Amino acid sequence: MKEKIFKNFTLKILSIIVALILWTVIVNIYDPSTSYTFSNVTVTLLNTENLTDKNYSYEVVEGSKISVSVSGPKSIITDITASDIVATADLSNVTAYSDYVDIKVSVVKDGNVVEGVEATPKTTAIKLSIENRTTTTFTLESQTTGNLASGYALSNVTLSPTSVDVTGASSVIESIAHAVVSIDLTDASSNLTGDSAITLYDEDYNVVTDDTIELSQASASYSAEIGKTKVVPIKVETTGTPATGYILVGVTQNQSEATIAGSSEDIEGVDAIVIPSANLNIEGFSNNREYKFNLSNYVSNDVTIISDGTLIVTVDIEPQESKVITMDKSAIVVKGLSDDLSLTYSDSGTFDITITGASEVLNSVSASNIAMSIDLSGYQEGTYSVAVTITLPTGCSLQGSYTVSISLKSDTEATTASG
Repeated sequence: MKEKIFKNFTLKILSIIVALILWTVIVNIYDPSTSYTFSNVTVTLLNTENLTDKNYSYEVVEGSKISVSVSGPKSIITDITASDIVATADLSNVTAYSDYVDIKVSVVKDGNVVEGVEATPKTTAIKLSIENRTTTTFTLESQTTGNLASGYALSNVTLSPTSVDVTGASSVIESIAHAVVSIDLTDASSNLTGDSAITLYDEDYNVVTDDTIELSQASASYSAEIGKTKVVPIKVETTGTPATGYILVGVTQNQSEATIAGSSEDIEGVDAIVIPSANLNIEGFSNNREYKFNLSNYVSNDVTIISDGTLIVTVDIEPQESKVITMDKSAIVVKGLSDDLSLTYSDSGTFDITITGASEVLNSVSASNIAMSIDLSGYQEGTYSVAVTITLPTGCSLQGSYTVSISLKSDTEATTASG
């Protein structure tokens, strides 16, 4: 038997080799080996909980999409599509200090690994950016878009909840400055309620988006109170007198009117916003004072101030000065003089008056802008001392009272005497 096996042994070995060569030639002729490269193959991450359970956040910096070269018999390769390429990266052994993970690829068809082909990734590893994962609470802010119906205004917005917890990579969370709920007010003329998505912004109100971000809730409920508007004056009153030797020069306001909003019934009865005089008691003042008032404190709770809600009132107190002005009696306006009487002044043609006020005001006052008059209604012939009514420019006061001596004579008597 042994002799039969080894008889012509060299010839038998040669026959086997020739057969293999012939088989290879035939296979390459009828089913040649080929290769094909598939692009944009997504790398699936496995065991990501290895990082997330340790409160780490990660991001794929490089290698999320790769190209894979598959080689093998043409009959098999031509039947393979990109969806059959499976690329994975196992994160089970990754730590915060290792940022590269090997990529493994295979060809899977109908749930089974395809044999006889070789899959080779052009990118052999993914690169990760691993950070601590943190949570920060942000107060929700409302942001409105669109214009209300004419004559209406937004008086108040209520959000529920009032804050949101945002979890993500530390660097991403640090970039967030605002959590905003947007409300569309286009053509609204009554109260609005609804839900709106929460959007995250940085300090410059650029939208912050990142796959690592998780919100405790994606949206918030809002209630927007909308009412009619009305413009009303702001009135300020003072009480008391400044210290001796000082005067109240004036009271100025940073705004003279305010816009209010509310229901028709609520705003109809508001004709003005009044700051009571008790809140501006200048008794004994010897210098300027500034007051700030919150206008909402001077309207009912059903009315909202939608313009600038802060009123600034400045009380101008200055030292009182005096000035003597010489007045010409010929400038006195005579009222009520009977047609049959003539008037002459019994003493000189001028007299002095003393006025008081702030120096700035007094410097601008002269005899030309002071009005004088006397009323002689009912007066008969004779000599009299008559009170002079003196009208001064705003900002100054008359010190004392003044009279002039006059003589009234009948025009008939004067004519007889001259004849």
